Amino acid sequence: MNYTNRFISFTVLAAVLSGCEFNEDFCIRNGELVAWCDFSGIRETPPVPEERHIIAFPSGMDIPSGEQMTFTQDTLRQSIPQGEYQFLFYTGNYEVSDIRDYHEARLMARTDTLEGEVYISGVQKFCCSAGFSQRLEYQRPKRVPITPSAFVQRLNIQINVSGNITPLAGLQGTLTGISTGRYLVSRERTGNASVTSLFSRKPETDRWKTSLYAFGFNPAAENILSVKIEMDGKDSVFNEEQKVDLTPYLRGFDSDELSLELDLHIGKELTIGEPVVIPDWEDIPETELPNYN
Repeated sequence: MNYTNRFISFTVLAAVLSGCEFNEDFCIRNGELVAWCDFSGIRETPPVPEERHIIAFPSGMDIPSGEQMTFTQDTLRQSIPQGEYQFLFYTGNYEVSDIRDYHEARLMARTDTLEGEVYISGVQKFCCSAGFSQRLEYQRPKRVPITPSAFVQRLNIQINVSGNITPLAGLQGTLTGISTGRYLVSRERTGNASVTSLFSRKPETDRWKTSLYAFGFNPAAENILSVKIEMDGKDSVFNEEQKVDLTPYLRGFDSDELSLELDLHIGKELTIGEPVVIPDWEDIPETELPNYN
Protein backbone atom coordinates (compact mmCIF):
# COMPACT_ATOMS: atom_id res chain seq x y z
CA MET A 1 0.00 0.00 0.00
CA ASN A 2 1.36 3.39 -1.00
CA TYR A 3 0.60 6.08 1.56
CA THR A 4 2.52 8.75 3.41
CA ASN A 5 2.11 8.55 7.18
CA ARG A 6 2.35 11.86 8.96
CA PHE A 7 1.53 10.33 12.34
CA ILE A 8 5.12 10.71 13.53
CA SER A 9 4.41 11.70 17.12
CA PHE A 10 1.42 9.38 17.23
CA THR A 11 3.44 6.44 15.96
CA VAL A 12 6.32 6.99 18.38
CA LEU A 13 3.92 7.25 21.30
CA ALA A 14 2.04 4.15 20.22
CA ALA A 15 5.23 2.13 19.81
CA VAL A 16 6.47 3.06 23.28
CA LEU A 17 3.22 2.50 25.12
CA SER A 18 1.96 -0.55 23.30
CA GLY A 19 4.87 -2.67 24.51
CA CYS A 20 3.15 -2.91 27.91
CA GLU A 21 6.28 -4.35 29.51
CA PHE A 22 6.14 -1.98 32.45
CA ASN A 23 2.58 -2.20 33.76
CA GLU A 24 -0.46 -3.78 32.14
CA ASP A 25 -2.77 -1.49 34.12
CA PHE A 26 -1.40 1.57 32.32
CA CYS A 27 -1.04 -0.05 28.91
CA ILE A 28 -2.27 1.77 25.81
CA ARG A 29 -2.84 -0.74 23.05
CA ASN A 30 -3.32 0.03 19.40
CA GLY A 31 -6.49 -0.31 17.42
CA GLU A 32 -6.56 -0.46 13.64
CA LEU A 33 -8.49 1.82 11.29
CA VAL A 34 -9.20 0.44 7.83
CA ALA A 35 -10.84 3.18 5.77
CA TRP A 36 -11.68 3.38 2.10
CA CYS A 37 -13.42 5.94 -0.11
CA ASP A 38 -16.81 5.56 -1.75
CA PHE A 39 -16.92 8.21 -4.48
CA SER A 40 -20.18 7.00 -6.03
CA GLY A 41 -21.87 10.29 -5.13
CA ILE A 42 -19.17 12.43 -6.78
CA ARG A 43 -19.81 13.44 -10.39
CA GLU A 44 -16.33 14.71 -11.19
CA THR A 45 -14.12 12.65 -13.53
CA PRO A 46 -11.64 11.73 -12.20
CA PRO A 47 -13.52 12.07 -8.93
CA VAL A 48 -10.77 13.43 -6.68
CA PRO A 49 -7.09 14.29 -6.57
CA GLU A 50 -4.72 11.49 -5.66
CA GLU A 51 -3.99 12.94 -2.22
CA ARG A 52 -6.49 11.89 0.43
CA HIS A 53 -6.16 12.94 4.06
CA ILE A 54 -7.64 11.87 7.39
CA ILE A 55 -7.22 14.02 10.51
CA ALA A 56 -7.73 12.28 13.87
CA PHE A 57 -9.16 13.92 17.00
CA PRO A 58 -9.05 11.60 20.06
CA SER A 59 -11.58 12.00 22.87
CA GLY A 60 -10.49 11.77 26.51
CA MET A 61 -6.96 10.55 25.76
CA ASP A 62 -3.65 12.19 26.55
CA ILE A 63 -2.32 11.93 23.00
CA PRO A 64 -1.89 14.58 20.29
CA SER A 65 -5.00 15.88 18.54
CA GLY A 66 -5.15 16.91 14.91
CA GLU A 67 -2.57 14.45 13.58
CA GLN A 68 -2.91 13.82 9.85
CA MET A 69 -2.51 10.77 7.61
CA THR A 70 -2.13 11.00 3.84
CA PHE A 71 -2.76 8.14 1.44
CA THR A 72 -2.97 7.78 -2.33
CA GLN A 73 -4.50 4.33 -2.71
CA ASP A 74 -8.14 3.37 -2.21
CA THR A 75 -7.59 1.97 1.30
CA LEU A 76 -5.82 3.30 4.39
CA ARG A 77 -4.67 0.91 7.14
CA GLN A 78 -3.36 2.63 10.24
CA SER A 79 -2.63 1.44 13.77
CA ILE A 80 -3.19 4.12 16.41
CA PRO A 81 -3.94 4.00 20.17
CA GLN A 82 -7.35 2.49 20.87
CA GLY A 83 -10.16 4.78 21.99
CA GLU A 84 -12.86 7.14 20.76
CA TYR A 85 -12.07 9.33 17.76
CA GLN A 86 -13.62 11.91 15.52
CA PHE A 87 -12.14 11.94 12.04
CA LEU A 88 -12.16 14.53 9.27
CA PHE A 89 -11.47 13.53 5.67
CA TYR A 90 -10.60 15.77 2.73
CA THR A 91 -8.88 15.54 -0.64
CA GLY A 92 -6.33 17.68 -2.43
CA ASN A 93 -3.26 19.71 -1.61
CA TYR A 94 -4.65 22.36 0.74
CA GLU A 95 -3.28 24.10 3.80
CA VAL A 96 -5.20 23.22 6.99
CA SER A 97 -5.52 26.08 9.46
CA ASP A 98 -6.09 25.34 13.19
CA ILE A 99 -5.58 21.63 12.55
CA ARG A 100 -5.48 20.85 16.30
CA ASP A 101 -9.04 22.11 16.86
CA TYR A 102 -11.84 19.88 15.56
CA HIS A 103 -14.37 22.69 15.16
CA GLU A 104 -11.93 25.33 13.93
CA ALA A 105 -10.01 23.24 11.38
CA ARG A 106 -10.48 24.71 7.92
CA LEU A 107 -9.03 24.38 4.44
CA MET A 108 -7.36 27.46 3.00
CA ALA A 109 -6.69 28.38 -0.62
CA ARG A 110 -3.28 29.85 -1.39
CA THR A 111 -3.36 33.59 -2.03
CA ASP A 112 -1.10 36.40 -3.23
CA THR A 113 -1.40 40.14 -2.66
CA LEU A 114 -0.94 42.46 -5.64
CA GLU A 115 -1.20 46.23 -5.23
CA GLY A 116 -3.15 45.75 -2.01
CA GLU A 117 -5.64 43.28 -3.52
CA VAL A 118 -5.81 39.61 -2.51
CA TYR A 119 -5.96 37.01 -5.30
CA ILE A 120 -6.34 33.23 -5.32
CA SER A 121 -2.99 31.77 -6.44
CA GLY A 122 -3.07 29.50 -9.46
CA VAL A 123 -6.05 27.26 -10.12
CA GLN A 124 -8.11 25.87 -7.24
CA LYS A 125 -8.82 22.15 -7.72
CA PHE A 126 -11.83 20.01 -6.94
CA CYS A 127 -12.10 18.93 -3.31
CA CYS A 128 -14.49 16.75 -1.33
CA SER A 129 -14.76 16.05 2.40
CA ALA A 130 -16.47 13.97 5.06
CA GLY A 131 -16.56 13.46 8.82
CA PHE A 132 -17.08 10.32 10.89
CA SER A 133 -16.68 8.97 14.44
CA GLN A 134 -15.28 5.59 15.43
CA ARG A 135 -14.14 3.69 18.50
CA LEU A 136 -10.95 1.73 17.85
CA GLU A 137 -10.33 -1.44 19.88
CA TYR A 138 -7.34 -3.68 20.38
CA GLN A 139 -7.19 -6.62 17.91
CA ARG A 140 -10.52 -5.55 16.38
CA PRO A 141 -9.90 -3.70 13.10
CA LYS A 142 -12.64 -1.18 12.33
CA ARG A 143 -13.58 -1.04 8.65
CA VAL A 144 -15.10 2.29 7.70
CA PRO A 145 -16.39 3.41 4.29
CA ILE A 146 -15.93 7.15 3.73
CA THR A 147 -18.66 8.76 1.64
CA PRO A 148 -17.54 12.33 0.86
CA SER A 149 -19.49 15.17 -0.71
CA ALA A 150 -18.24 18.12 -2.74
CA PHE A 151 -16.49 20.75 -0.61
CA VAL A 152 -16.16 23.30 -3.42
CA GLN A 153 -18.56 24.95 -5.82
CA ARG A 154 -18.05 25.09 -9.57
CA LEU A 155 -18.86 28.19 -11.60
CA ASN A 156 -19.03 27.90 -15.39
CA ILE A 157 -19.14 30.99 -17.61
CA GLN A 158 -19.73 31.10 -21.36
CA ILE A 159 -19.28 34.33 -23.33
CA ASN A 160 -20.76 34.59 -26.82
CA VAL A 161 -18.61 37.07 -28.74
CA SER A 162 -19.84 39.09 -31.72
CA GLY A 163 -18.68 42.12 -33.72
CA ASN A 164 -15.06 42.75 -34.68
CA ILE A 165 -13.74 39.34 -33.66
CA THR A 166 -10.97 38.89 -36.28
CA PRO A 167 -8.14 40.39 -34.20
CA LEU A 168 -9.39 38.86 -30.93
CA ALA A 169 -6.56 36.84 -29.36
CA GLY A 170 -7.95 36.06 -25.93
CA LEU A 171 -10.38 36.75 -23.11
CA GLN A 172 -9.48 37.02 -19.45
CA GLY A 173 -11.90 37.28 -16.55
CA THR A 174 -11.38 38.42 -12.96
CA LEU A 175 -14.11 37.75 -10.39
CA THR A 176 -14.30 39.36 -6.93
CA GLY A 177 -15.87 38.07 -3.72
CA ILE A 178 -14.34 34.58 -3.60
CA SER A 179 -14.09 32.82 -0.21
CA THR A 180 -10.52 31.80 0.65
CA GLY A 181 -11.29 29.23 3.35
CA ARG A 182 -13.94 26.82 4.59
CA TYR A 183 -14.45 25.05 7.93
CA LEU A 184 -14.44 21.26 7.63
CA VAL A 185 -17.08 20.68 10.32
CA SER A 186 -19.57 23.55 9.97
CA ARG A 187 -18.77 24.14 6.27
CA GLU A 188 -19.00 27.87 6.87
CA ARG A 189 -16.92 30.03 4.53
CA THR A 190 -14.39 32.69 5.39
CA GLY A 191 -12.09 35.19 3.68
CA ASN A 192 -12.41 37.33 0.57
CA ALA A 193 -10.30 37.45 -2.59
CA SER A 194 -10.45 37.74 -6.36
CA VAL A 195 -9.63 35.07 -8.91
CA THR A 196 -8.41 35.42 -12.49
CA SER A 197 -9.26 32.87 -15.18
CA LEU A 198 -8.50 32.54 -18.89
CA PHE A 199 -11.32 31.78 -21.31
CA SER A 200 -10.85 29.16 -24.04
CA ARG A 201 -12.59 29.41 -27.40
CA LYS A 202 -14.51 26.38 -28.56
CA PRO A 203 -13.07 25.57 -31.99
CA GLU A 204 -15.06 26.80 -35.01
CA THR A 205 -17.39 28.86 -32.80
CA ASP A 206 -17.45 32.29 -31.18
CA ARG A 207 -18.16 30.81 -27.76
CA TRP A 208 -15.52 31.30 -25.08
CA LYS A 209 -15.68 29.24 -21.89
CA THR A 210 -14.09 29.02 -18.48
CA SER A 211 -14.75 27.08 -15.27
CA LEU A 212 -13.44 27.55 -11.76
CA TYR A 213 -13.71 25.87 -8.38
CA ALA A 214 -14.06 27.87 -5.17
CA PHE A 215 -14.92 27.20 -1.54
CA GLY A 216 -17.81 29.58 -2.13
CA PHE A 217 -18.65 33.25 -2.43
CA ASN A 218 -18.37 35.80 0.35
CA PRO A 219 -21.95 36.90 1.22
CA ALA A 220 -20.73 40.32 2.36
CA ALA A 221 -18.85 41.09 -0.87
CA GLU A 222 -19.92 41.93 -4.40
CA ASN A 223 -19.18 39.49 -7.19
CA ILE A 224 -18.02 41.69 -10.06
CA LEU A 225 -16.76 39.98 -13.20
CA SER A 226 -14.25 42.04 -15.20
CA VAL A 227 -13.80 40.76 -18.75
CA LYS A 228 -10.69 41.92 -20.61
CA ILE A 229 -10.33 41.46 -24.36
CA GLU A 230 -6.83 40.97 -25.75
CA MET A 231 -6.24 41.81 -29.42
CA ASP A 232 -3.51 40.61 -31.80
CA GLY A 233 -0.48 42.67 -32.78
CA LYS A 234 -1.09 46.31 -33.65
CA ASP A 235 -4.72 45.98 -32.56
CA SER A 236 -3.57 45.51 -28.96
CA VAL A 237 -4.08 49.27 -28.49
CA PHE A 238 -7.79 48.44 -28.52
CA ASN A 239 -7.56 46.08 -25.56
CA GLU A 240 -10.53 46.91 -23.34
CA GLU A 241 -12.22 45.79 -20.18
CA GLN A 242 -15.91 45.62 -19.30
CA LYS A 243 -17.59 44.69 -16.02
CA VAL A 244 -20.80 42.89 -15.13
CA ASP A 245 -22.34 42.27 -11.69
CA LEU A 246 -22.84 38.57 -10.88
CA THR A 247 -23.86 39.24 -7.26
CA PRO A 248 -27.59 38.50 -7.82
CA TYR A 249 -26.64 35.05 -9.11
CA LEU A 250 -23.89 34.12 -6.64
CA ARG A 251 -25.13 35.58 -3.35
CA GLY A 252 -26.94 32.80 -1.53
CA PHE A 253 -25.96 30.23 -4.18
CA ASP A 254 -25.39 26.98 -2.29
CA SER A 255 -25.52 24.22 -4.93
CA ASP A 256 -22.54 22.36 -6.33
CA GLU A 257 -22.56 23.98 -9.77
CA LEU A 258 -23.84 27.06 -11.60
CA SER A 259 -23.53 27.86 -15.32
CA LEU A 260 -23.95 31.38 -16.71
CA GLU A 261 -24.00 32.69 -20.26
CA LEU A 262 -23.60 36.27 -21.46
CA ASP A 263 -23.06 38.16 -24.71
CA LEU A 264 -20.07 40.36 -25.49
CA HIS A 265 -20.05 42.70 -28.50
CA ILE A 266 -16.83 44.21 -29.82
CA GLY A 267 -17.53 47.41 -31.73
CA LYS A 268 -16.85 51.11 -31.31
CA GLU A 269 -17.54 50.34 -27.68
CA LEU A 270 -17.21 47.10 -25.79
CA THR A 271 -20.64 46.05 -24.49
CA ILE A 272 -21.57 43.10 -22.32
CA GLY A 273 -25.06 41.76 -21.68
CA GLU A 274 -26.80 40.51 -18.57
CA PRO A 275 -26.04 36.93 -17.51
CA VAL A 276 -28.48 34.11 -18.17
CA VAL A 277 -28.50 30.85 -16.23
CA ILE A 278 -28.08 27.85 -18.52
CA PRO A 279 -29.20 24.38 -17.36
CA ASP A 280 -26.61 22.26 -19.14
CA TRP A 281 -22.87 22.72 -19.46
CA GLU A 282 -20.49 21.06 -21.88
CA ASP A 283 -16.76 21.26 -21.21
CA ILE A 284 -14.36 21.82 -24.08
CA PRO A 285 -12.43 18.53 -24.54
CA GLU A 286 -8.82 18.76 -23.39
CA THR A 287 -7.65 17.86 -26.90
CA GLU A 288 -9.30 21.05 -28.19
CA LEU A 289 -7.90 23.37 -25.53
CA PRO A 290 -5.09 25.77 -26.51
CA ASN A 291 -1.63 25.23 -25.05
CA TYR A 292 -0.66 28.24 -22.93
CA ASN A 293 2.75 26.83 -21.97
